[in-house]
Amino acid sequence: MTKQAMGERSQAGYLARGDADLSVVVLHESYGLFSPLSNVPEVCDRLAAAGFQSLAPDLYDGRTAATVDESLHLMAELQESDALASVKEAAKNLLDKGARRLTVLGFCMGGVLSFISAVELDEFAGAVVFYGTPRRPPQLLRIPVLAHYALHDTFVSLDEVRRIESELVKAQKRFAFWYYDGEHGFMNNKIMAYSPTNADLAWERTLAFLHQIARNT
Repeated sequence: MTKQAMGERSQAGYLARGDADLSVVVLHESYGLFSPLSNVPEVCDRLAAAGFQSLAPDLYDGRTAATVDESLHLMAELQESDALASVKEAAKNLLDKGARRLTVLGFCMGGVLSFISAVELDEFAGAVVFYGTPRRPPQLLRIPVLAHYALHDTFVSLDEVRRIESELVKAQKRFAFWYYDGEHGFMNNKIMAYSPTNADLAWERTLAFLHQIARNT
């Protein structure tokens, strides 16, 4: 995964400018937005290069982790209400910059928050989840969701994910869950779990999903 554009780093987060018509709020994993172990700024750049202006809010207010244990500590300290407030502020920021519709996309902890945002916030027309367990009743989902999961994930219960998938089917929700022969974090080229093959396929599916949302608005 290589940078294709240079975004703007600020105290509030990371903005990569692109076509504002459909813009994306990107939610970082538990390492923190500007951790050396996070590739979320690069993801924002790639989204902008693909035509989607994106903004990643800094959910940790500048704090970062350099190890898994540190990241778990920071994640445990994050209050869900504070995180959702940051998501709403990022959405408002993008709307003020001319976005007509918004999607939310998140990794790991950010993936969990992406699904919660899809259920609880009205700002979004679609949501993308990377290896985050949905934490709200599936029946409450009102927008399309695309989710990517690793078959060898030691942080996410696939049994729980499969159960939620079954409930989404019963509730006739608009969604797609994809499963990859990889580990938690397979999209992140900064860590050992990175899998180029899985990452490329998941990225292709994600862009197709975003383009579909854009066409339907």
